Amino acid sequence: MKALIVCPADRQAVAALARRRPLALTPFLGPPVLAHALRFLAAAGAREIRVLAADRPDEVRAFAGRGEAWGVKVEVLPESRELSRDEARAKYQSAGAAGWLPAPLDILAFDALPQLPERPLWTSPSGWQAALLAWLAPGAREKVGMREFAPGVFVGLRVRIADDAKLNAPCWIGNRVWIGPRAVIGPHTIVEDEVYVDRGAEVTGSVVGPRTYVGALTHVGDSLAWGRELLNFKSGSLTEVTDHFLLGDLAAGAHRNSSRWPGRAAALLALALASPLVLAGWWRNRGSGRPLFVRKTAVRTGTRRAMPVGDTLAYHELGGFAGLARRWPQLWRIVRGDFTWVGNRPLAPEQAAQLATEFERLWFAAPIGWCCLGDALGCADDFSDEARSHASFYTVQSGRRVDWQILGRVFCAVLRGRRT
Repeated sequence: MKALIVCPADRQAVAALARRRPLALTPFLGPPVLAHALRFLAAAGAREIRVLAADRPDEVRAFAGRGEAWGVKVEVLPESRELSRDEARAKYQSAGAAGWLPAPLDILAFDALPQLPERPLWTSPSGWQAALLAWLAPGAREKVGMREFAPGVFVGLRVRIADDAKLNAPCWIGNRVWIGPRAVIGPHTIVEDEVYVDRGAEVTGSVVGPRTYVGALTHVGDSLAWGRELLNFKSGSLTEVTDHFLLGDLAAGAHRNSSRWPGRAAALLALALASPLVLAGWWRNRGSGRPLFVRKTAVRTGTRRAMPVGDTLAYHELGGFAGLARRWPQLWRIVRGDFTWVGNRPLAPEQAAQLATEFERLWFAAPIGWCCLGDALGCADDFSDEARSHASFYTVQSGRRVDWQILGRVFCAVLRGRRT
């Protein structure tokens, strides 16, 4: 049996949803909307499905492939514009031709999820959100590993939720999501896959798109937060958030592996100016038997995401100190080009082996830094769950502007006496 899917193209009411990908590939509780339609038609008996795509057909074709994931044959055909049902029938169905699913399943006009025909998807952002909320329980039954964590609260695989975080029904937490301490999620909220909600953040009546960072103490209400874009459901206003500590896009970027010569010169100057710390450290350690320089081993990072094996370097910390003061010897590593001023903190080989998920392994893609995002945000433990998430977020957000923001926050904290 055959069927046609006419993918949506231009929908001004939800144009913000189409900025990142075609509307047919908009995430809908994990899988894109198109995946739900293909699954529905396959269950209805279709064996050959043609997908008519006017908006970025190459992306639609890359996702659908040849249909193996749904056990059907899929062919994606580009169109110059979105066809109506009658136009699609006239172009692709011969008069009286057999072998098609019975109407109206033979031609699926993609204005609503076929499983929820009474919930239009593209009339408004709030309508799209309402359709998502209406599909929570059926979506949980279809998605492998999704469980009902509490009545009306659905949680996916590899999710980390702080003990004091609060989940208010109805809400959906996708796969590989990290929710920090004192965060509040819901009600009427969808958090898609691979989202990081930092400590104290509050997300209510909203949708958080995949691979999005919601910063500490940030409040997202009645909005779509996707990457750095924030769409208010009530006013329809679209804002690009420029502060990386409020909202961020977890899309991998490029990283340098060492500081440039101005950074190395600054490290050499800082090394000289802070050299009295060596005398203070010797004084603190006298008679205690503790070494002045504590040798550490770190896995080299900054070139790949897979865990490096056996590729390590030695560095030192200053004995007798805590906080940033103990990192004085690491300034020499910046001079040599092994460290940068800002990056992810060094990982011991046994720590590196504990990074299990792809999101956590993003730590490896950033260079080793004298200070890190966790320092700027007051994270005391260099390898806590919170520190791992900060490291992964930094990996995909790092750049000159972010680095200067982190350095500014760290040095302001030092001047205020919060770090010794």
